[in-house]
Amino acid sequence: MPYDRRLDVMASTLRALGSPIRLEMLRVLGEQERYCGDIVKLFSLSQSTVSHHLKTLKDAGLIVAEERGTATCYRVNRPRLAELKEQFVSL
Repeated sequence: MPYDRRLDVMASTLRALGSPIRLEMLRVLGEQERYCGDIVKLFSLSQSTVSHHLKTLKDAGLIVAEERGTATCYRVNRPRLAELKEQFVSL
């Protein structure tokens, strides 16, 4: 059976979800889009720590960042989550 490279992407995505903080951030962003500063307040974490977690989620394609003036707003990438769900179902 040939190796399916999509499994590499799935494994990378699962590593991004391997942090309870990132899972909670994803849940919070699933409720509504939020600015980075709002996320900092919600989690009582430093700006740099929140930015690191958001970057990890963004690099995995799980969230989308939108520049709005000098601030960045984040939201869940629902099509990517649906794709990930389908990958799980196909296992």
